[in-house]
Amino acid sequence: ILLLSFILFSCSSLCLWVQHTHQSLRRKIKYYFMNPCEKFYARGRKPWKLCLQLVKIVIITIQLVSFGLSNQMVVTFKEENLQSFKHLFLKDYADGNMDTYAVYRQADTYDHIDYIIEQYRLLHNTTVGNHEYEKNGTQYSSLELCQAYYRNGTIYPGNETFEIDAEVENGEHHILAEITVAFDFLFCFRMLSVTIKFVLKAINLQTVGHRELPDCYDFTVLITFDNKAHSGQIKIDLDTDVEIKECRDWKVTGACKNMTLTVLFDCLIIITCITSFSLCLRSVLTGIRLQRVHFFLIVATSYQ
Repeated sequence: ILLLSFILFSCSSLCLWVQHTHQSLRRKIKYYFMNPCEKFYARGRKPWKLCLQLVKIVIITIQLVSFGLSNQMVVTFKEENLQSFKHLFLKDYADGNMDTYAVYRQADTYDHIDYIIEQYRLLHNTTVGNHEYEKNGTQYSSLELCQAYYRNGTIYPGNETFEIDAEVENGEHHILAEITVAFDFLFCFRMLSVTIKFVLKAINLQTVGHRELPDCYDFTVLITFDNKAHSGQIKIDLDTDVEIKECRDWKVTGACKNMTLTVLFDCLIIITCITSFSLCLRSVLTGIRLQRVHFFLIVATSYQ
């Protein structure tokens, strides 16, 4: 009788323990899937994680806006320099007429080429920006003028006859200082294109006011005189290829306070993200522990 009573008591205790464990697990799972408001009403737990996520959203949004404004300054600087180069090196250029910008006379063609070379030589006296020639060691890099033309040919539209050698030849000149460029007027009948290429350097100083270090820019300027159609119109186009890199030597004064605020803001973002990651990791580990408790409970119940 005592043995039977002990067995019944043990079974009853085990059933109560299993039932209690089952109810406890259900409460834990239910609490785990509650939203912050439900957890606050259930246990009075303040939604620290929710507040942290809201703070993280705000400060990261501010950082993204700042990054977007910084990129906008880069794009604006490149576009404004492109416009400046067009006004500096293209003779009689006016905004908005790039699609129709062309020359129609031989004399105008040579005048425009001479004008570009002269403006390149007088850059320091004409530009209002901080543009500078590229340096190779101690010497300034040269302006490159390249001509593409048919090797030989004669054209007589009046007689409806022509003789042309389709082999294309290229002639290249490197110009360092003032030079008189002489062309043969008959050369225009064989000329396919003239390209003028040079590199100018500049520094984007407007970023200093936005608590950022200025970047150095290399502008590869390419001016093309296109005569492939031989229609009596030589189209002129100016384009730039931009390379952005860190300046080798720099010194900024009067911006220490702003730079300190930027560093503190970046540290706040790092701390917030690390804390948020830790809380999320803890939540994931809690879910894994609940999964394992549920698994062992099933095994124990099945065994019973």
